[in-house]
Amino acid sequence: MRFFAAVASATLMPDGRDYDEQCIHRLEEHHTVITTEAGDTLVNTRTGDRVELPPCDSKAASPGVGYYSDWIVDTVSRHPSIGMMATNWTVPTAPESRGPVPGMSSVYLFNGLETGTGHGGTSKGILQPVLSYGKSGCILNPLAGWRFTAFQVTKAGRAYCGKVIEVEEGDTLQGRMTKSGDTWTIEADAGAKGVSSHGVTGEFEATSAYITVEGMIIYNCKALPKDDLLFSANVLSDSQGKALEAQWKTEIYHKECQPAVSVQGDDVTVSWGPADVVV
Repeated sequence: MRFFAAVASATLMPDGRDYDEQCIHRLEEHHTVITTEAGDTLVNTRTGDRVELPPCDSKAASPGVGYYSDWIVDTVSRHPSIGMMATNWTVPTAPESRGPVPGMSSVYLFNGLETGTGHGGTSKGILQPVLSYGKSGCILNPLAGWRFTAFQVTKAGRAYCGKVIEVEEGDTLQGRMTKSGDTWTIEADAGAKGVSSHGVTGEFEATSAYITVEGMIIYNCKALPKDDLLFSANVLSDSQGKALEAQWKTEIYHKECQPAVSVQGDDVTVSWGPADVVV
């Protein structure tokens, strides 16, 4: 029964929360979102059609016996105002395990921006270019390989997924979030393989910048990438375009796989302990 519950959790999202299926929107490139606390408006930029969407409720992912679904480790830099973040990384070697039953475990690697005091605090939304392995609310195939997607959660509690791009080990990626006026553009750029882009208009005052590794239905450390993860050339600027100096602070949420973060200049590296540890 525990295995069935885990496999059925297909609406777990890269922000670490569980959403009703009706609150997840898998979009093509020609859509944008106007968001308020009273709800969102989904706009088709080709036809001009608008759909009004009421607020949704999400919930924290429920812990299970012998596994967890959560952010594992992050490093965060907080500022009064952030108007742009860009990060480069390379698609790593795939995890050795997908869980006790194939398709159970998933992993998400991303840079991201949040409002308020950030993750676990007063944040009312997140922007994320997400590299994933396995399923999520955005990607329904539990046996999916590496995928790169622009992702967002609004203050109305709705989750939006941009176009899904298939990538492979060794591909070079860049995740970008850029503000122009009151509009944010989230881009998951896989070079020649394409760009997943998603736009949102509305009040989103980014104050927390993240480099994050997250796992869903993690039973042992073989479900995580075994290589060190290098997030390089991190660039931050404020809403006026002035460069910001990152002040990274590491937060570890799950110690089982001995995550560690090192910072050298504009580069952030996440590493692990032995892969044979059982959670």
